[in-house]
Amino acid sequence: MALRRIQVLAILVFLAVAGLIYASIPARLDNDLKVGGVTAAGPQSQPPKFKIDEFGLINGKKDDKKDKSTDGKKSKESEKETTKPKENKPEEDVSTDVFHDIRNKAGDTVEPKGSKVVLLTATDGKGHNGAIKGLIDKVTENRQEYCAYHGYTYQYINISKFGLTDRPPVWGKIPAIAEAFEKNKDAEWVWWLDTDAIIMTPQIDLAKHVLNPEFMKKRIAYDQQIRLPNGKPSGLKVAKDLDVSKVDIVIGQDQNGINAGSILFRRSEWTSSFLDMWQDPFYVGRRFERLEQDAMNHIIVNHPRMREHVAIVPQRVINAFSVGGDNMGWMTGDLVVHFAGCWVDNECNSRFQDFWKRRVTVGKAIEDKQSKLLEDEKAKVIAAVKTCRAN
Repeated sequence: MALRRIQVLAILVFLAVAGLIYASIPARLDNDLKVGGVTAAGPQSQPPKFKIDEFGLINGKKDDKKDKSTDGKKSKESEKETTKPKENKPEEDVSTDVFHDIRNKAGDTVEPKGSKVVLLTATDGKGHNGAIKGLIDKVTENRQEYCAYHGYTYQYINISKFGLTDRPPVWGKIPAIAEAFEKNKDAEWVWWLDTDAIIMTPQIDLAKHVLNPEFMKKRIAYDQQIRLPNGKPSGLKVAKDLDVSKVDIVIGQDQNGINAGSILFRRSEWTSSFLDMWQDPFYVGRRFERLEQDAMNHIIVNHPRMREHVAIVPQRVINAFSVGGDNMGWMTGDLVVHFAGCWVDNECNSRFQDFWKRRVTVGKAIEDKQSKLLEDEKAKVIAAVKTCRAN
């Protein structure tokens, strides 16, 4: 009888303990779900804060106070135009499946090639380019196709992250160039290209065009007058004996001097030092009329040691304009067309759309290349037949 009582008592104690454990489970789960004093699944005590990005978007919605159109409404088309492309990380294959069929089809053989070349687009989405419809989407497509075709790396950087509150946004290109080198460890060259530019002839391989030392020698504008920022001759000329092995910058100049809309930078200690010097507060504070362009122009003209590292090429080699004479205006076969100054006559959109229709697409370039190979093969067969008949 005593044993039975002990067994019943043990069962009751077990049930009591089990009940206490079961009752404590919700409290433990509740504590486990709390992060920083706020239950993860429940409402937060403070609403999340969203910063306005460079496109005037707050949490994916337009900030009407910050950016209103003339009629107080923003069209769906305009909203699409201001959407920035996803920033590419260096380890990502920017071709994605869309570019699978064209990647490396250019068959470049001359160095530098492939990932040693980076094409950089960096912007805050503001400025005169807002007049061009679908600008960001179109130039991204244009440049990603070009890079995939040649195996280059396409890099997009949002310059608003540099917090340039004390200077105009154009100065953001300097830290963007430095970051492009940092993100792409294999890169030997970074090509800065302003957003308002279209690659018109994607067949062009940058190595054979200008980057390879042997080809660079043929491109440099030897004995050409170096212009001052106001467009007047400086009295200096591009050295006839410029050593291409020392060249770290390739750039062109227009009627107003150096134009920084399209520049090629080589990875080197000199380039790193130059970028640091270029954004020195002294130059930023000078308030040059053309800002960073005139600052670079000033450095090149006034520092002989700096000029030893700069190759000035004819403007149309890397920076043809949408209008201009034979030395400046784009002609069929030129690499790029740049819409500098288009806002003066309010023609940015009309010029851009015109050249967009006239560009050679990568698909067309591949077709032309294949047709050329077939024609060459036919020519060889015909020549062989003629030789046989002659014998």
